[in-house]
Amino acid sequence: MVRLKPKHLPHRVLVENITGEGADGPLYGPAREVRAYTEQRTKVVVDRRAMSPTAGQEVVSSTYLILLPSEQVDPGAIVTVWRGTVRERRSAVLDTAFYDYPGTPSHLELRAE
Repeated sequence: MVRLKPKHLPHRVLVENITGEGADGPLYGPAREVRAYTEQRTKVVVDRRAMSPTAGQEVVSSTYLILLPSEQVDPGAIVTVWRGTVRERRSAVLDTAFYDYPGTPSHLELRAE
């Protein structure tokens, strides 16, 4: 497996995975910092969050991230991007995709609100 290099993932984002369901909705684990490549890019995607009222519908994603393939992030997790800047925001992950092709860097792709 070809690995991404740290220079390809210049950003740091916080990821809070869903750990369960409570009376008021999803419960999240502690935030962890991960390396990422982040873009503010608008695209229509299918909402893959299981407990979302818009699950299965086309929604607008405005955050695109690439992470190392070893990271575990599921739809519904919360990501905090652009920390410490005027663009800082928390977004729910709408969809994830894992890419593993021979001869190219494997990675995890996220689309968030």
